Amino acid sequence: MNEPETSTAPSLSRRGLLGGALAAGAASALVGIPGASAVAAPGTKEAEPQQRPATVFFDEEALNFQLLFALGAAGYGASEVGELLSTFDRIHGKGDTLRAVFEEFHRLGRQLRDRGERERDAGRTDSARLCFLRAAMYFDQALFYTLASSQPTRSHEGAVYREMEGAWASAASLFQPRFEPVRIPWSGGTLPGWFLSPGPGRRPTVILNNGSDAQNIDMYVYGGAAALERGWNALIFEGPGQGGNLFLRNQPFVPDWERVITPVVSWLRAHPKVEKRRVSLVGQSFGGYLTARAAAFEHRLAGLVTDPGVVDCFVSWSGNLKSLLPLLNHGKKAEFNKYWKQYVIDQADEYERVGLEKRLEIYGNVSTYDKLKLAQKFKLKRGIARRIDAPAAILSPQLEQFFPGQPETLHRWLGNASTLIKFTVAEGGEYHCEPMAPQLRNERVFDWLETNT
Repeated sequence: MNEPETSTAPSLSRRGLLGGALAAGAASALVGIPGASAVAAPGTKEAEPQQRPATVFFDEEALNFQLLFALGAAGYGASEVGELLSTFDRIHGKGDTLRAVFEEFHRLGRQLRDRGERERDAGRTDSARLCFLRAAMYFDQALFYTLASSQPTRSHEGAVYREMEGAWASAASLFQPRFEPVRIPWSGGTLPGWFLSPGPGRRPTVILNNGSDAQNIDMYVYGGAAALERGWNALIFEGPGQGGNLFLRNQPFVPDWERVITPVVSWLRAHPKVEKRRVSLVGQSFGGYLTARAAAFEHRLAGLVTDPGVVDCFVSWSGNLKSLLPLLNHGKKAEFNKYWKQYVIDQADEYERVGLEKRLEIYGNVSTYDKLKLAQKFKLKRGIARRIDAPAAILSPQLEQFFPGQPETLHRWLGNASTLIKFTVAEGGEYHCEPMAPQLRNERVFDWLETNT
């Protein structure tokens, strides 16, 4: 690649830049993950490298990782393995393009939604509920890849989001007790959400805080269903930068997440079904940073769980943007945007382009320079972290690919007030947010919550 002639031009390694940029994000980020890794159980000598052919459905590692979440959801009735494998075959038949992923999951979501409506109209509510749950998960997969569709626009993302949320709302209305749609006042607007409760009486409650690309159906899998099984309430909500606030209202993330969690906690403590001294907070993926930051300032929490522990969300960008960081850090906006477009976007293939756009969209409808300036603010300093006074559980999966080592850093900062919970390849709990093991993950999270809050 030829370097720009301008004297201030950075020395760029396009593949390194793209690799790092794609890694900067959350649960379903389009990044590469190891296909083979040296794996050892904690406290033992390093084992020989292990291949994981049973979990490799696509050669593109990032795509493979994303779709593992859909497979894991089968444990809670939010997907069907046979439906997924048949869909994978159709995607293979179209050449494994991201557009094919969008088209096939969008088609499958509509198919299950229509079946759910027929079952509901016939009075078969249990079958209808399960169809709507799976439809929501399949629309969720399509939403993630809408930027690879023939209409890669925010308005199209909004339309697919509405289809997904409609399927989720239809499922929610068929649970017993039915899930309660809520709107929590926030900053002149509202935080839309769902209050899940197994029945009457005051109960311990968990706030399920998603990351940068999980949706309500994901949080049902990662905590909502398990809370109900344990007799707990759960609140699933969408903050700025998430769900409808992103796709319908164009609200970017805010780094001072206590502004979001404090009104959520206040709302819950006033709810007649909530045991107000037993409100805990669980953060998923990018939410591992958000919830730790919030807990440093919101001191009414009974407990905190971060999955994983995150102290620096910008680390993957900074590690691979070294050539562009001087421009970013010294206010060279025009030059930064010029080189970004010329040497990254204009040369990117489908996977790279969609990955970059997906990772950056959460920071607002502004230039890439302005998005990354906001992204730099998502860092948790040790002094702030040490203000957390609630007992904390910090999850650390083996082969964590986005924030390696950060769970251990947060654990060191919090000391004996925190518990480090590890997940291993041997038990199928590897990778960011344990995509193949949500049941195991929820068992350990709620065992810890029941013991420590």
